[in-house]
Amino acid sequence: MYYCTDCKMFIEDPKFKSRNGGKKKHTTALCPICLNELIVSAPEYCRCCGNHLIGNEKDGFCSDNCRRLGRKLWTREMRRRRKIKDDPIARIVRMLTLYNREHKTKYSYGQFVSLVLPKLQRKERKAYGY
Repeated sequence: MYYCTDCKMFIEDPKFKSRNGGKKKHTTALCPICLNELIVSAPEYCRCCGNHLIGNEKDGFCSDNCRRLGRKLWTREMRRRRKIKDDPIARIVRMLTLYNREHKTKYSYGQFVSLVLPKLQRKERKAYGY
């Protein structure tokens, strides 16, 4: 299990990046959200019920029931995050923040949709993730 110090969350499936350091090849774990390096950590408490882990529970769950419930909650949370990410309003807000950062403007959502978005060509929209 890995821990991201920026996102303040535990991550099971990080992205891995390999670097060549002389003769040895090093792989580092990266956070899938913020792409910062992760710290390897052993959980002290059950991720589902919060009981203190005593034995060799390396995956962070104290029992099979907690493991099953934890996986169910994790998949539900991933679906919820995916829905938010695919929402059209969220996509336009991401475009707006990228546009404002790139052009050093301070457009609001309404100003961006009415003034800038119709003028952007289709090719430029893809550059902003729309």
